[in-house]
Amino acid sequence: MESVSRVIERVREQIPVIGETESVPITDAVGRVLCQPLIAPRDVPVAPLSLFDGYAMRAPVARGDRFVVAGKQFAGDPPAHLAPGTAMRIFTGALLPEGADTVIAQESTETDDADAIRCTESLSAGAGVRQTGADTREGEVLLPAGTRIGPSMIGLVASTGMAEVRVTRRPRVALLTTGDELLDPGAAFTPGKIYDANGPMLEALLHSAGAEIVCRASLPDDADIIEARLREAADADLIVTSGGVSVGEADLVRAGVEALGRIDHWRVFLKPGKPLAVGEVQGTPFFGLPGNPVSTFVTFLLFVRTALEKAAGQSDPGSLPTQPLPLATARRGADRPEYIRVRRVQRDGRIVLEPYPDQNSGLLSSLAWADGLAFIPEGAELAAGDPVEFIAFKELGP
Repeated sequence: MESVSRVIERVREQIPVIGETESVPITDAVGRVLCQPLIAPRDVPVAPLSLFDGYAMRAPVARGDRFVVAGKQFAGDPPAHLAPGTAMRIFTGALLPEGADTVIAQESTETDDADAIRCTESLSAGAGVRQTGADTREGEVLLPAGTRIGPSMIGLVASTGMAEVRVTRRPRVALLTTGDELLDPGAAFTPGKIYDANGPMLEALLHSAGAEIVCRASLPDDADIIEARLREAADADLIVTSGGVSVGEADLVRAGVEALGRIDHWRVFLKPGKPLAVGEVQGTPFFGLPGNPVSTFVTFLLFVRTALEKAAGQSDPGSLPTQPLPLATARRGADRPEYIRVRRVQRDGRIVLEPYPDQNSGLLSSLAWADGLAFIPEGAELAAGDPVEFIAFKELGP
């Protein structure tokens, strides 16, 4: 069986980067991947600003110095001129008047009379001032190529005046689920059938990973239909299926893929998610995920998400965000490396990971209950309180 790291390495090697790019408004850029470095077009701020409400003046300033207040400067006002030996009332974010180099906070002054203040502390030049370029400098690389844009980055881009960014277009994915037993949610229930859970779950996972679903179908166990839909799906950048890739008589996806391309049937050294088919259909990368829903979920996060990140040009495809957290209870590792469903709880003043009681890979309730996955090494003997790698579901969004 292949190790998880080796399969991820192969995915990184074999998935091509999409060559097409587009400009998108910054408000639509979250989850998109920059195809070129983002360069600051100007300094931010473009001129010195006041850090707080107070009085602008010329340093040095000694405790007890008295200044006549010559005017007011609000945020958004054009720059004023400060006469020597005077001060100007100034507000947070306002341009520093010409002739001023320091701002004293309002609470560090006393009103002398209607037109003057007295300083209650000493200041040197630059105090209370946000200097030109303190945040970004013109020509500076704000974000390198390959960065997946997060919400925390949008303000930085907007502050420079840029309204659009250049990104790789979204990977286009064909999503197929198979099985005579499947019903679409909302259809009338029929004995012997089950509602398709993997399809909607994979749609959500694909959207959260930045993909565009260009083909979505639920297919019966019919070899001709499956082969025809696979042929149509080859127009996408990536084909993802759920079910039909094992060795049962009704597992027809594998045969359809082999008729149109090739398949590497990797038995991944992983729990859950050992069955995994990876190959190509008429040149389009193909991922056949297991039918059990938790196995589908885990193999998507490890392998399909890596492929999508590589296709979009992300600089670190397959690097899941992890943090070490202690287990709430002792646990013995399985015969394979395992990702278990856990929830963070607080006990004795610290956060620990509580495993779901039943780790059966068919239990969708366990995914809904959990807020992440914990990695348990093969054969590990872990005591309560031992740290393990934790992947938070909320960190996997756009």
